[in-house]
Amino acid sequence: MSHPVKVIKVCGILGHTQARQFKQEILDLIGAGTIEILVDFEQATFMDSSGLGALVSSFKAIKSAQGILSLCAMRQEIRMLLELADVIQFFPIFADQAEFDQARGSYSAV
Repeated sequence: MSHPVKVIKVCGILGHTQARQFKQEILDLIGAGTIEILVDFEQATFMDSSGLGALVSSFKAIKSAQGILSLCAMRQEIRMLLELADVIQFFPIFADQAEFDQARGSYSAV
C-alpha cells in the first residue's frame, strides 16, 4: 500500500532564513503523519550550509518516523554540495517529479 506523498518546492536560495522555515515545514508534515516527502529543487538557485543542515536534520527526523525523504530536479551546484558534505547517499535522487512518480509507481505496486 502506498502512502500519500507531500511535495515541498524550494524556490530561490535555501539559506539561513529559509532553512528554518523549510525544516519546520518538514517537521509539521511528519507531525501530521506524513512519511514520504519529495523535495523539488527545480526553482532553487542556491543552497548554503544552513540549507544543507536543515536538509540533513529533516532527513534524520523523517528517518526516525520510518519515512523517506527524496530529492528531485537539483542543480549541479546543489548536488556538488551534497557530495562534498558526503550526505548524497542518504537521499533517493530523481531527475524530476515524473521520474519520481514512475519509480514510486513501480515499487508501490509490489
